[in-house]
Amino acid sequence: MNDFDRDNLEFFLHGDEKEFEEWMEQASSEDLDYALKLIRIAKAEVLQQHYDFIDTVPFLDDAKKLLKQFTKR
Repeated sequence: MNDFDRDNLEFFLHGDEKEFEEWMEQASSEDLDYALKLIRIAKAEVLQQHYDFIDTVPFLDDAKKLLKQFTKR
């Protein structure tokens, strides 16, 4: 994904609601396909980062047990 695509993704995910609605009103089916493609690429990137993180934590179960101490009420 290049910088242009990342800027567009940022708009789709965090842009002004009114501007997004205006974009949706004029968007073609190709525009919608492009937006969905960017979201799917971003999802795959986040999942990969998640899996990479899991692979780098040697004792994930121990970390989860420790965190539960702070999240229980």
